[in-house]
Formats: sequence, C-alpha cells, structure tokens
Amino acid sequence: MSFKPAPIPENEKNRLKAVERTGAMDIVNEELYDVYTHLARKITGCPNSWANIIDKDKQFNLVMDSDDLDDKIKNQFRKIDRNISFCQYALGSTKPLIVSDMTKNPIFCDHPSVKERGITFYAAFQLINSDGYVLGSLCVEDFKVRRLSREIIKLMKDLARKLSHQLDIQTQQRSFSIERVIEVISNLNGIYSDINLDDALIILKSFSNMQISDVDRKKLIKLEILDESFNLTTSAKKLISKLDLDTKVLKRLSSSATQTKLLEMFKELN
Repeated sequence: MSFKPAPIPENEKNRLKAVERTGAMDIVNEELYDVYTHLARKITGCPNSWANIIDKDKQFNLVMDSDDLDDKIKNQFRKIDRNISFCQYALGSTKPLIVSDMTKNPIFCDHPSVKERGITFYAAFQLINSDGYVLGSLCVEDFKVRRLSREIIKLMKDLARKLSHQLDIQTQQRSFSIERVIEVISNLNGIYSDINLDDALIILKSFSNMQISDVDRKKLIKLEILDESFNLTTSAKKLISKLDLDTKVLKRLSSSATQTKLLEMFKELN
C-alpha cells in the first residue's frame, strides 16, 4: 500500500480564499512565529515542531523548530506538496489530530517519513481563523510513541488559538495596506492624466527606493518625479507628503500577490 491524499474539505473554495487573504505565504518571517513552535516543543516534550498554512497545492511552513535545523534544511522544506504532507489530514476538522503511534495507523503507516525517517508520534492543532476556516496547523512530532494528557492538549489548543489570532491580525493589516495603496493610486490617477497601473507602481517604487530600470527612470524624469541625477525632485517630495505615504504601504508593493490584486482593482478605476 502507499500513502493516500486526504479528502478535500467541503468548504475548500472559501478556505483557500481565507488562506490567500493572510498574505503569510508572500514572505518568510519566522521571527513572528518562532515563539509558538518553541513553546510547543516545551509543552509536549517533542523534538520537532512547525506551523503551517495550506493552499491548493502546497503546504507552506511558516516556521520550523528543531535542535538540528539549519537554514538550508528550512529552505528545502519551506514548501512541500500538499498531497504528501501529514497536515492535510488536519484540514477536515477543528478537532486536534493526534496519532500516538503512526506505524499502527492505517492512514500514516505507509508514509515515507514514518517508514524511512522513523516518525512515530504526530499531533496537529488547527489554526482556525475568525470566520471558522482551518488555515493550517501547529504541529509536533517525535520518534517514539507518545500520549498527550488533557492538560497538554488544552495548552496546545490555546497556543494554536493565539497563533490563529495573530494570523487574523495580519490579514486585517494586509487588507488595510492594499486598500491604502489603491487609494494612493487613485489619487495619482487624478494628478497624472492617462496614467496606467505600471506607471503608478513605478512612481511608488521610486518613493520607496526600490530598484527600477533605466527605462523607468527616464519615464520618471519626464513626469518630474526624478531629476537628471535620478534623485527625487522637490515636487515629488511634496507629492509624498500630500499622499501621506508611509513605509508599511510602500513595503507592500514588493509583494507579487499585492501587485496582482492591484491590477485587478486598478481596472475598476478606469
């Protein structure tokens, strides 16, 4: 026999939208999450812990915690195929998935990590957003049979709930940033006639000191955003002040997912 993928959750379409709204897959930022996996190891006594969110095809590991993990290994396992992950089986329920002995479990006994790496114990505590969608899970694993007490399970559920709340906050902040960028671009559209999304993004990138091409620099000189030395003009600095731009808004431009959403929304402005 071989390991089989989990059934697709009934609410998968809306769940995937909820995962995308977090923006957590756009950038690696382990510092935001490492306290959760560190505490998960301490609470359970397991050597390995990680937290993830899962989209249509991939499991994105937000953070991984183990004594022998280096950046090379983390990069290797940052994204894994959903259909080979343990954690896909935690998406179909809000009840923690706890497998004391995976070698005797019919779902997991043939998984390569069980047969080849010797993973024996696994537990996943769902990351559930404010709308009730399971985004992913906070997980632990061990190389021996384990059983978690009711108290430990309660602590782990509370820890997963706190991480879920953090993802909710990030989702709200991301939504605000995108709306703010749209507002700024709309204002630029009123200042410069016939401006398109590419031009607007070039202008905003120049404001945030992001890398731009020579062709774009010439365009910015024509728009009087840059001078001949490629420095921001006085009028450009006044424009930054007028638009009330901040670093959070400008930083959001570096995300390709944000630029895709901007492209969709910009069409509505014209």
